[in-house]
Amino acid sequence: MIRLSLPKEPYWLDLPHGVRVFVRPLTTAVYEAARSRGWRMARAIAAEHADLKAAGADITGLPDLSDEDALAGLSQMLFAQGLARSAITKWEGVLDEADEPAEVTDTAIAELMQLPRMAEGFVVQYTETHEAVIAEGNVSRPAPNGTSAAGRNTAEAVAETATAPMTATPP
Repeated sequence: MIRLSLPKEPYWLDLPHGVRVFVRPLTTAVYEAARSRGWRMARAIAAEHADLKAAGADITGLPDLSDEDALAGLSQMLFAQGLARSAITKWEGVLDEADEPAEVTDTAIAELMQLPRMAEGFVVQYTETHEAVIAEGNVSRPAPNGTSAAGRNTAEAVAETATAPMTATPP
């Protein structure tokens, strides 16, 4: 059983450091597009990184994108940026270099999502409603005797047949 209780109107999320973001409701299409784009962009950047290294370019200070963990980290950052760009329509508590309220732009959103706690807080909060709905669907229905671990019996009865006893294979 699953309860469809996803937000249908924009809403506020409270992020670390007093930042609040006003977001559009999350859809599966937006989520999957951001995830796919994050992986695609990370692989493209890794390929470019390898080409630069092979050409002898100075790549000092760049992470080793031939490392799976570094590539996954880059992909996750790009996912958070893509998701945030699709979602955030306004914010509070984000200032520009002149300590004035920052305008919501793709560049400013990307900068905000480069801060690990912001990116993590945003992704967790923004996707938690979808995750909860999915988790809610991964439960068994209660059994008639009161335990909640059983589900409906969907197997047909099997006729009893004699089988040869199983024996252990000698070493």
